[in-house]
Amino acid sequence: ETWEKEAFLEIASKSHSTIEVDYLATRSFEDEFGDEIGSDLFLVQISYVMAFLFLGANLGKVKCGTGSRWTLTFGALMVVGLSTAAGFGLSSLCGLFFGPVHSLLPFILLGIGVDDAFVIVNAFNRERKGPRSAEDNEALAKRCARSLARAGASITVTSATDIVAFGISSSSRLPALSSFCAYAAISIFFLWAFASTFFTATMVLDERRQRDNRRECLCCLTRKNPIPEEEDSGFEEDCMSAYFRKYHAPAILSTAGKAIVLLIFSGLFAFGMWGALNLEVEDSERAFIPKDSYINGYIAAADED
Repeated sequence: ETWEKEAFLEIASKSHSTIEVDYLATRSFEDEFGDEIGSDLFLVQISYVMAFLFLGANLGKVKCGTGSRWTLTFGALMVVGLSTAAGFGLSSLCGLFFGPVHSLLPFILLGIGVDDAFVIVNAFNRERKGPRSAEDNEALAKRCARSLARAGASITVTSATDIVAFGISSSSRLPALSSFCAYAAISIFFLWAFASTFFTATMVLDERRQRDNRRECLCCLTRKNPIPEEEDSGFEEDCMSAYFRKYHAPAILSTAGKAIVLLIFSGLFAFGMWGALNLEVEDSERAFIPKDSYINGYIAAADED
């Protein structure tokens, strides 16, 4: 491959005044596809920043202070990072190869991890019946146990479904697809394990920080101003939960709502079946390489012949 790059591709890529050269090497597809995937890794960093801001604004108050949970949000992203590292490490230990498309796995794990964090924290909040100041460490541990009894089943079922789906797909005869799905299944298992252990413990520690009126990140420092009683009265339902309870659920469970839902989804099912039956498999080589790649010129010349 080194010879192809230095002795063939570099020479062939130089412009010629008398002839037009369309060229291709064994490593061409790997180089172009890998470079395109690698350039998208910047989007992973952006997605993590956006997920951090969105998760922190929804788990607690935006302004750092009583009720904010920015430290816990960072812990949720650490869960995603730890599961990615552990999944990739174990997969490599098992002899599974790592390809360019595997770089997309952090996107999948980020989405699942953020969802698990929402479910666990929401259940934990709903179990709070009174002010934080009335709970000692043992009471917090029991509240965490009750919340995991509700949220644990949810994240376990969704994680198990994802693991089974990717696990079955890992039996594909296509090596790249098989390896990608195996990496995903192993990483999702670690994501579930860390969410139900590391993140849960972090959540309890963050709740103790809020009870003791300590600062975000600098939890060794205590705020001078005491927690206002109106901000520590117990669980308060947010706007989204109130919307689904007061308006959304009654609407879709009414007689007219049920009829409309059945009609819409029957139409979507019929349209989806029609599209699946008329689906055509096209040559997808060009879809995996950049539009300005030299490979497109070679493929176009080959099509003319």
